[in-house]
Amino acid sequence: MFPFPTGFGGYGGMPMGMGGPAFGMMPFEERYHALPVAAADKSDTSKLEAGGKILLPPSALHKLSQLEIAYPMLFELTNPVNGRKLHCGVHEFIANEGSVLMPSWMMENLGVRYSELVKVRSATLPKGQYVKLRPQSKTFLDIANPKAVLENTLRSFSALTKGETIRITYNRKIYDIDVVDVKPRDHGAISIIDADVNVDFDAPADYEEPVYRPAPPVLRTFRSMESMEDEPALDTDKPRAFVGAAARPNGKAVDPAQTPKAPDPAAGKKSALQMRLRFDRFDGEQPCHAAAKGGGGGGFEAFKGAGQSVRKG
Repeated sequence: MFPFPTGFGGYGGMPMGMGGPAFGMMPFEERYHALPVAAADKSDTSKLEAGGKILLPPSALHKLSQLEIAYPMLFELTNPVNGRKLHCGVHEFIANEGSVLMPSWMMENLGVRYSELVKVRSATLPKGQYVKLRPQSKTFLDIANPKAVLENTLRSFSALTKGETIRITYNRKIYDIDVVDVKPRDHGAISIIDADVNVDFDAPADYEEPVYRPAPPVLRTFRSMESMEDEPALDTDKPRAFVGAAARPNGKAVDPAQTPKAPDPAAGKKSALQMRLRFDRFDGEQPCHAAAKGGGGGGFEAFKGAGQSVRKG
């Protein structure tokens, strides 16, 4: 909630009840040539450019004084060509006769060019209760405390109109902010003078939601699992030990058929997965061991030979 106290400066600081009559029975209405505030007879117009108030000629003040004026002074600006409207306050009555000076963002919202005619009419607006704002750039979120910046900046504004785009300056940077919604909605605009306004922020206009892309599932087949279990191949090009020719002590030649051959490390190599399947197939036992346990087939049995004695008789 932003409290906007009275006494912001200029002609807009004296409250006159919520939505009360601002200018008596007869409204003020004139047509002026729109000019930017840079044409004002002031050395520094940066504060006028960053605010939401206009400069009117002295004759406007004289006419307003005859209409039993009441405060706060609020005006409705209308482009007679396209019908666009916005609402504002008045800062001073020092503009040249026949002209109204306004910030450049107001001229952009109204769609008017230099020296084109604008209708200025007195307005009565209710006190604001709620406003939703949307920054046009996500760089506005880089500000450490954006709500505090808005609270301080909007002190130079008197009214907000739904659909307009206001402009604020902070740390020598310019931020454009859209007025998305206001409450009460009766007039499409609210007064923020001496009002406690609940401010809500919408996502920036250029903000993009991150797209979530789930990782594709990994399908493992029997072949891929077997390849993962394969052991590294042995290097058969390396020299192998004990592969020389055999010889007898008496010098006679040895039959090559009787010479034992060194086992080939690569022969009969089984993968870890094959060994596992073989192990599960025989319930955890090797076939040769199972046959030995059964006792069938007349296989070799250890320590089953007949005994002999060294004594005679």
